[in-house]
Amino acid sequence: MNRVEHHEGDGLETGHLSRVQIVALALVSYTPAVALATVPFLLVVGAGNGSWFGALIGAAAIGCVGVAVVTFARRYVVTGTLYSYIAHVFGPWARALMGAALLLGYVALIAGVSMTSGVFAGSFLVSIGVEPGLDAGPLALTTTVAMVLAAALAYRGLDTSVRTAVVLTVITLPITLFVTIAVATSTGLALPAQLGLDGSTFGGIVNGVAAAAVFLVAFESSAALAAETRNPKRNVPLAVMSVPIVLGGCYLLATFLQVPGLMAASDALASGMSPAAALAQQAGLGAGFAMVTDGALAVANVASLIAFVNYGSRFVATLATDGLAPRWLAKVHPRHRSPSAAIIALSAVAQAVLLVLVLVWPEELLTGVFPSISTLTVYLWLIPYVLICVGAVVLAVRERKLTPTLAVCALLGAAGMVWVYVNALLNPPPAPVDAMAVVSAVAIVLVFALFLARERISRPSVDAR
Repeated sequence: MNRVEHHEGDGLETGHLSRVQIVALALVSYTPAVALATVPFLLVVGAGNGSWFGALIGAAAIGCVGVAVVTFARRYVVTGTLYSYIAHVFGPWARALMGAALLLGYVALIAGVSMTSGVFAGSFLVSIGVEPGLDAGPLALTTTVAMVLAAALAYRGLDTSVRTAVVLTVITLPITLFVTIAVATSTGLALPAQLGLDGSTFGGIVNGVAAAAVFLVAFESSAALAAETRNPKRNVPLAVMSVPIVLGGCYLLATFLQVPGLMAASDALASGMSPAAALAQQAGLGAGFAMVTDGALAVANVASLIAFVNYGSRFVATLATDGLAPRWLAKVHPRHRSPSAAIIALSAVAQAVLLVLVLVWPEELLTGVFPSISTLTVYLWLIPYVLICVGAVVLAVRERKLTPTLAVCALLGAAGMVWVYVNALLNPPPAPVDAMAVVSAVAIVLVFALFLARERISRPSVDAR
């Protein structure tokens, strides 16, 4: 990993990741097989028949933020993503605030991805007769195994990570697509109810977005690999926008197809069965197919862990280089060229956070811990997205290159992110998810204060990486 920054007009050719590799890693980061089986479920809990509208709102809002991110990605090659970008527009306070929110965000995101692996693995264990498969003990074990495996692959470098993540996605994606088509054929689409948003409220729909957007949030993370990518000012923007455009569109379609089946399978979901297994049984595919689906998705989700451990560790290493985190976290492996110290530390902290939650709330793993981590992750990314939208406009105005497209997208992106949070205060979701709005704010303030103190002490000589 290189500590690199380049400016517009450098004509840079750097790194070894090709366009196909960086775009592929950006897409498989979200483990499409798992995301397509989970996003509709997270939406339907709050949005009901209006879930498709929530999927549309989420994709549109993230896409608007993407326009702002691309404004920076076309100008700068950095390793700290939004944290590095914002330093080119605002002062140290903005960098510290962005760094605090993103550090917490990556910890929560990686913990949530780890738990997703545990949920599918636990559902698989239950299906083969291991009744406590979704209890706290087995979940702690399966998630720890998944985290260790992902960290080990990330430790060995990007090439190994990309190959593993892509192979896992290619193998498992057809299973989710088959289940989705089968349940839509079996249950029907209930178009009048869905298009009429029957029984849905706008507040409930936005709460659904706050949970399901976890499979779009951090979409810009592939920018952390810019210094390791060929033609980064062309290829990184393409990778960044591929997430809200390609995956956002797929989530919308999958939601249309799955929601009637999910609502019909509510009893199975309430019993602890994974969304994919519940849909498979609802479609009449049988318990055996449901079991295979859970096992495949548990393995496939490791691809997402691999990707986000790679992204997050590079961000943490950048924080360390700038003096906001301990310097030893910037250590790079001499042979694999991976940020080895940051990989180990970030993985360990994220898994520790998850294990604490699992042990504290062992009876609410699926109804409390899982949706709480997902929602918290989205809230932690709100400040970074609002800052980058405002920063993109300021940067364009300084360069006298502000366009109507950028101005409108930045406004809509920032407004959409703010409303997700405000809606949680006006229309709070069920406990314990309702507490996440306060938890996110308090945590960011505390880490922000710590970073400001370190800024005054370290005064790094280089402002952005």
